[in-house]
Amino acid sequence: MKKTYETLMTSDVVKKALEIMKADEPRTWEQHQELVLIPAFSRHEEKRAKRFAEMLRAEGCEVTVDEVNNVYTVIKGTGDGPTVYMTAHIDTVFPMDTPLAIRQEGSRYYCPGIGDDTAQLAQILTLVRVIRDSGVRFKGDLIIGGNVGEEGLGDLYGVRHFFSKKENADRVDGFITFDGSSNGIVTGGTGSYRYRVDFRGPGGHSYGDFGMPNPIFAMGRAIALFSQMKAPVDQKTTFSVGVVEGGTSVNSIAHDCSMLVDMRSESKANLDAEDACFKQIVKQAVEEENARWLADKELYSDRYSKPGFVPLSERKVEAEIVQLGNRPVGEIQPEDSPIVAASVAAFRAVGVEPNMRGCSSTDANIPISMGIPAVGMGGGGKGGGAHSAGEWFDPTDISARLSKNFVLLCGLLGVEGLTDPLLPVREK
Repeated sequence: MKKTYETLMTSDVVKKALEIMKADEPRTWEQHQELVLIPAFSRHEEKRAKRFAEMLRAEGCEVTVDEVNNVYTVIKGTGDGPTVYMTAHIDTVFPMDTPLAIRQEGSRYYCPGIGDDTAQLAQILTLVRVIRDSGVRFKGDLIIGGNVGEEGLGDLYGVRHFFSKKENADRVDGFITFDGSSNGIVTGGTGSYRYRVDFRGPGGHSYGDFGMPNPIFAMGRAIALFSQMKAPVDQKTTFSVGVVEGGTSVNSIAHDCSMLVDMRSESKANLDAEDACFKQIVKQAVEEENARWLADKELYSDRYSKPGFVPLSERKVEAEIVQLGNRPVGEIQPEDSPIVAASVAAFRAVGVEPNMRGCSSTDANIPISMGIPAVGMGGGGKGGGAHSAGEWFDPTDISARLSKNFVLLCGLLGVEGLTDPLLPVREK
């Protein structure tokens, strides 16, 4: 593998490609700035997807925009190698009404979504140009583009949709998600279950109907119990309540309220165990809330025994658990597996020491869970503050880091007249 990259790095075609990449930096940054100003909240990516497709077509590509707005093109090889799918996600975490304006401070540029994953979306366009203009000819086929639905409640629906088609699942031998600006290599997929829990009750006046079971009290009980749950420590497992909402006014017993719950783990067994515990907690919280007021029924028997009043025993809080997300766990791939070893060697070939990040929650979860070799890695430039209003990106010397991604493609796919593919064709 080391010999493969030595051959590539000393070849005229790769040297030419890296020179083109360096010269292309102003164009990369120009397209980056255009794309970041197009809002693309998960499941609302249509406008940015359309513009990205136009940009690919402007480079002479034949472009596919599928039913959910995934955008990609195919760069055909000689037919003597595997098929690799490289993609960056089109969506961001920011709602459609988020103000988008680029602000510069020194070499840093600030704007919501400017790093994750708009930077890599622009750099996909750069890679397409570099491959075209350098004259490099891969032995394998490259599917390259942008996908939707990676963030939040998008629940990986873009990549999930792509691989739900048998012809795609059978065709792809390796997958690279191009996400963030770090020097990390993600080799496994952190699974997650996400829920909305709706608590409902009769509601009423906070004074006149005192004694009525209260959905907000039930939710509070559930949150308190949930916060005390013990997470397994053998493989990282987490839980959180991220959003709570509901109620009518300060002097009302709420009719309804809800909370959003996130649970994650590197282990499916741990995730399933945590999930079962969470569901039992919700059931317990509702039962305790209803029982608490029935226990004091003597205090309120006069009110609820009068004609026209529904008995207190029939005035109950209920809870409904609605699943919003299910990201499958992708077990960590060994460092000597071809796609991981080739990624590490590609980093080092361009003078970058990789940070082996193990598991993360990315588009790679889907192919890894299907047994398709996959990794996640960052691109060119530097960034920080992802998912915050202070998100920033430094475009200085973008090509210094982006070069590893091009070199990795050369290694995995093989280059005509130079090297054989490092990634084997999967047995279908």
